[in-house]
Amino acid sequence: MKDEKKSREEKGKQIMAFLGFILVLLLFCGFLLNISIEKALYNRFEDRGLPRINIVLNGVDIQEINGESKEIKYGDNVLDVYDKNKIVRYDDIEIKGRGNGTWTQRKKPYQIKFKDKVNLFGLGKAKKWVLLADAMDATHLRNETAFYLAEMLNMKYCFEGKFIELYVDGNYEGLYYVTHAVEIGKHTVDLKNQLGILVELDNFYGVMEENYKTNNGDLLVIKDLVAKDNKNNAIEDFLNNYNEFEIAVKEKNYRKIEEIIDVESFAQYYLLSEFSVNPDAYWTSFYMYKDGVEDTIHAGPSWDFDLAFGNREWETWMGEKFYSPTETMVRRGELLPKEYYEQENNENGYETSLLLSTIVFDLMDIPEFREVVENLYRERMSGRGTELITMIEDRTKMVEEAKEANDKRWKIKENDDLLNMLEWIRLRYAYFEQEYGNDSIDNV
Repeated sequence: MKDEKKSREEKGKQIMAFLGFILVLLLFCGFLLNISIEKALYNRFEDRGLPRINIVLNGVDIQEINGESKEIKYGDNVLDVYDKNKIVRYDDIEIKGRGNGTWTQRKKPYQIKFKDKVNLFGLGKAKKWVLLADAMDATHLRNETAFYLAEMLNMKYCFEGKFIELYVDGNYEGLYYVTHAVEIGKHTVDLKNQLGILVELDNFYGVMEENYKTNNGDLLVIKDLVAKDNKNNAIEDFLNNYNEFEIAVKEKNYRKIEEIIDVESFAQYYLLSEFSVNPDAYWTSFYMYKDGVEDTIHAGPSWDFDLAFGNREWETWMGEKFYSPTETMVRRGELLPKEYYEQENNENGYETSLLLSTIVFDLMDIPEFREVVENLYRERMSGRGTELITMIEDRTKMVEEAKEANDKRWKIKENDDLLNMLEWIRLRYAYFEQEYGNDSIDNV
């Protein structure tokens, strides 16, 4: 009896061991199958060396979004990030259009909003992100180049971005640039005071929004606030200080100017805007912020450079003189064709005098401010032209395959805009060395 009982126990153990083996085998097979499925899903979109984003829309298609107002928000979508052999899924995503002139292009830019803050590509946590299409920049490198220069100048709240390829409902939409939205936040413009405010000087599109006119006639638009309940007090404090700033500049009262603004930030803004010959500078996308009554007005963050650096998309319209790499302190308003003003007046109801803010140009007429500009250039930009060119060439290789796919998707013809941009930057750097440097031409 004992032997029979022992035999049954041994059989039971063998059966359990066998079942355990089968279970482990099934789990292992499931693991392999899961890896195989995940790998297949990961590889469903061609890998051209960049992360990929696929947005699965809910109850709408991309053509409908593109055909409606950029202000319409579409919620409850899904977003998958394909990067580093992993897929990360986010639910409850909101998508909308963005931009002004860029929204009129065939290839559209978008804003996406997550339900919680996420750290996309290590750029820092935020809910709002933008997908820049660079439809008017054949190189796709102008914003990246400007952000690199901002870092070179040690500007506060420099933006960073990541090149990605975008799919919507599995359909290829092209090469995009992901970065933060311009807003108040820990990883964007980090303001804390209850009267903290971020504004945009926007003499182009500001007339179509709630705006506040300065004594000189420039239009300020509130972009974000630390405390929405303190909106009136925050804009009143900012506007009063800005009007005092305009008076001080007119009187060339540099001591007073130093009390009102962060002089270095305005010098940095001038160098970046003027070096890149950014058509949007001084007219629109000119951001400033102030963190409460005790703070000064700061210029920044810098934004919107897709038409800068000798962009041939606009050279045809503006003329070669506008983008000349061998001129500085370009009085852009004087170089714009008369038809341009008339078009803006007719379409948007602008007065001609509202198009160009001269506040930074007028600052350059003050010797003390110009000295700050010259010192900043010598300390942070002089002799670094080769570094800048090398960065652009590296980024060119990074996006080369994706750019080819993008150009095929949007039927963009081959062009020499990159070569033009590189040569333009070389000439621009040489000229800036003469104008602000130590007369030592940087060999780039």
